[in-house]
Amino acid sequence: MTRGQVLGFHNRVTCLVVRDVTPGVSVRHLMALCDVFVEKGLPFSCVVSLLSEAGRAPTLDDRLSSLLSAYAMQSKGFEIIPFVPGLSKRSSYFQGRAVRDAYAGLNSVLAPVVHLQRRKSWASLVACGDLPQPKSPMGVRSAGVRTVLSLPDEERPVSSETWPNGVVRLFGGKAIDLRSQAVAKTHTRPDATQALLYFSAADLETMTVEEISARATEFAEELLASERTGRNSVQLISDLQLRDHYGFRRYLAVHLTRPAQDDALDGAVFEDFVSDLRQEGLLVSIGEKPGTFDAGRVTDYWLPVSTQGFDPKAPLELDQVTRACGRKPVRSLRAGPNLLSPGHSLAFGDALQLTPGFDACGVFWLPSIDIASPEEAATFAPVLGKTNDVVISIRPQALKHGFARRALRNQLIALASDGVTQIVSVQFLGQLIAPQGAEIERQRRTIASLARRRMRRVSTADAERQALLEDARIAWNYFEDNTLRETGLCPATMNFSPVNGRVHQTVTMWDVGSHINGLIAARQLGLVSSAGFEQSIGKILRQVRGRRSQGRLLPQGWLRVDRHKWGNKNFDGSDAGRLLAAFVNLSRSFGMKDQINALVESWDLEKIVVRGEVHSVTDGELRSAYRSHSAHYAARAFRSWGIEVASPYEVFEGRSAYDDQMALLERVSWIGPIGAEPLLLEALELGMSKESAYLAEVLFAAQLEDHEETGRLIAVSEGPIDRAPWFTYQGLQMDAVRRTWALDTVGYEPQYANRAFWHENLVISSKAAYLWAAYKPHAYSEKLLRYVRAKARTTRGFASSIFSQSGRVTSTYTDLNTNAVILQAIANTLTAA
Repeated sequence: MTRGQVLGFHNRVTCLVVRDVTPGVSVRHLMALCDVFVEKGLPFSCVVSLLSEAGRAPTLDDRLSSLLSAYAMQSKGFEIIPFVPGLSKRSSYFQGRAVRDAYAGLNSVLAPVVHLQRRKSWASLVACGDLPQPKSPMGVRSAGVRTVLSLPDEERPVSSETWPNGVVRLFGGKAIDLRSQAVAKTHTRPDATQALLYFSAADLETMTVEEISARATEFAEELLASERTGRNSVQLISDLQLRDHYGFRRYLAVHLTRPAQDDALDGAVFEDFVSDLRQEGLLVSIGEKPGTFDAGRVTDYWLPVSTQGFDPKAPLELDQVTRACGRKPVRSLRAGPNLLSPGHSLAFGDALQLTPGFDACGVFWLPSIDIASPEEAATFAPVLGKTNDVVISIRPQALKHGFARRALRNQLIALASDGVTQIVSVQFLGQLIAPQGAEIERQRRTIASLARRRMRRVSTADAERQALLEDARIAWNYFEDNTLRETGLCPATMNFSPVNGRVHQTVTMWDVGSHINGLIAARQLGLVSSAGFEQSIGKILRQVRGRRSQGRLLPQGWLRVDRHKWGNKNFDGSDAGRLLAAFVNLSRSFGMKDQINALVESWDLEKIVVRGEVHSVTDGELRSAYRSHSAHYAARAFRSWGIEVASPYEVFEGRSAYDDQMALLERVSWIGPIGAEPLLLEALELGMSKESAYLAEVLFAAQLEDHEETGRLIAVSEGPIDRAPWFTYQGLQMDAVRRTWALDTVGYEPQYANRAFWHENLVISSKAAYLWAAYKPHAYSEKLLRYVRAKARTTRGFASSIFSQSGRVTSTYTDLNTNAVILQAIANTLTAA
C-alpha cells in the first residue's frame, strides 16, 4: 500500500486553509506553519479577520501585516481571504458593501503588495461563518468575488453550490489538529473529489514553534506523497472554480469615448469602427466623456437596470450624471427635461488597483483597463488577465491609426473565441454583477423619479382655499352629527345606508387621538367656538383616564361611546402612541401641557416598556408592538412625554445616505406593506423625522410611478371598507421586486392574503389624498384631492374609500379617522399657505 493510499486520496483536489488569523494571533506560531507550506511548495490560503478586538484594522507596522505581505510577494501559491462576519445573514446589497469594505481594508494593509503585484487572484474570494439557512451569496459578485468559503463549525463532507451569476459557495471540510499523533490518517472520505483542510491559527499557540514545524513537515510530506500517486492535487481555492463542472465564464465590456470636435479622430472613422465591431457581434457602449482616470471628476455615467426599449445590437449610449454623494440628488447633464430611467450611477476605475462594487455614495465601480494610445490598443490583451471581468475603456486618440483599430478588433475577436471570455454590453455586465433585490430596485426607482417629484404648487389660490374650507365643513359634519353630548365621544364608523345601516358604538385610543386632532383643526379653521372646543376636550379627557388591571393603570383598548368610561381591560401600544401624539398637538396649540402631563403621569406606561419596546396588553398578556409601522410614530410620541422607547425605523448609522436608506428599506420589508398612515401624520403632529421623510418619498414615488404607467390613481393607507373584512391596512410591499400594493387585515386572515383579493379591494383612501396634498404639494397630489373631492363628499362627511378597480365609492360608509385626518390636513394646508 502506498503512502497516498494511507492518506485515502482518490482523484481529489485538496485545498489548505489557515483560519482564525486575527491581529491578536501569535505571528511566530503562524510563521512556523506557513514557512513549511512555502518551503514544500504547497499552495495555501489564509483567512484573515482584519479587525482587532479594539475594532481597528492592523496597520502597516504590525508584524502580521508584514508577514502576510512577505508571503504574498514571494509565493505564487499563497492567497489571502478576508473574513466578513455575518455575511450570510446580509442582503444582496450589504453583502457587496461588506466585501468591498473588507477588501479596501485589506488593500490598505497590503499596499506594497498591491502596488507590486497589481491585484492578485485572491481578490475573488471571501470567507464567512456557516449558517443553517444562509441567504443567497449573489451580492458578493458586485465586489468582484466569485467564491464564498463558509467556514464549518464541525466536520462534514465538502459540497458546493453555483449561483446564476457565477458565484460558487463552498461548505464543509475538516479541521486538522497538528497536535494529534495521527495527523496523516485523519483526512476526509476516500471517495471525496474535493477536500478542504483547515488549520486554526489560534490552536497553534498550544504548541511550541518547534512542534508546529515538525508536525507540519510530516503532514506536508504525506500530502506531497499523495500528489505523486496522481490521485490528489493541492490547489488554491481560487483555482477551484476553473474546474469544468463550475462552468466558469469571464465577461468583458467595451466602452468607447465619442470623439469631441477638436479630437484627431474623425467622427466618420469612429462610427465605421463601431459598425465593424457590431458586424462581428461585439457589443459596445458609448459615452461623451472618458469613463475613467480623470482627476477631480465630478460626473459619472447612468446605467439603466432594465433592457426594455433598448436594441440589444445597438451601441448603448451612457448618459452623464452628476456624482452621487451625500444627500445631493443625481441629475442628468443632458439639456432639457431629461428623466433618468431606474438604474444607478456607474464609474470605471483602474482594474489593477480598484476595489469594485458599490461605494458609500451609491456609485457602482467597475474595473477598467484604460486604452489611451494606439500602442496600448495594439497590445492590450496581455494585461487583461485570464479570469477577471473588466471594462475595456477606449479613448478616441487610441483609434486614430488604422493599425491600432485593426489590432484592437482582432484581439477582441480572439478573446471572444477563447472558450471562457464573453464580450457583453456594459449594461449586461452591470446587471450580472450588481446587487439585486426588491429594496434596491425600489431605491433605484425612487432616485430616478426625483425630477418628477419636485414639481411643486406655488401657492393656494383663493378659489382653492374656499374649496378646502367647504371640504372641512363636510368633514366636520361627521362630528357635529354623531358626537354624544354625555360622553363627548363619537362612533368610530357609520353605515347610514337605509338598508342594513349600522353605527359602531366603540372607539379605540387611536380613534380618540384622531378625534382630538380633528377638534384642534376645527378650532383652527373656525368651525367650532373656543367654549365648544374646551367643553369637548374636557369630556374626552375624562373618558380616557384609564382602568387599573394587573397592577397597571392604562388607557383602555376601546371604550363604549354611549357610556362613561366603559370599556375593556386591554391596552394597545400603537393606539396609545396616537393618543399621546394628539396630546402633544393639544398642548402645543392650546397650552394644556400641565393638565395633560398630570393625566399621562397617572398612567403606568413605563410598565409596558420591556427591553425598550412598547407592548400591548391582551387578555393580561404583554405582546410587543415593535414590529409595526406605528412603532416609530408611537416611539416619538412616547418620548415627547419622557418615556424612552425604541423605534424599528431608527437604523441610520451615519455610514452614508445611500447605505442608511437601504437599511431602512430592508427594515420596512421586515415589517410589512407601508401606507400613508401614520407616516404622514408624523409630519403634521410631531415634525417629520429623517427616516419617515425618506419613506414618504419612496411611497410617493411608487404611487406616481404607478399612475404614469397605468393611469390609475393610488393613495394607500389604512381604513374601513364597506364589505368583509371591513378594515384593511393597504400599502407598498417593499420586498416585492414587481411593484405590489398589498393588503393586511386586523386578524391577518389567510383567505385575504392573495393578489386577487388585493387587486379587487385596493382603494383610494380619502384621508390619504388630503394628507398627500398637505405634505407634498404636487400635480399628482392635487389630482388625488380633486378626485376624492368630486366622488367622496357626502352629507355625513367624507366616504372612507373609493375602490380603484371599479371606481365605486363607499358612499354610505364613513368614519371618524377619515374625517378627522381630512380636517387636520386642511388646517395644515391653510395655516401653512
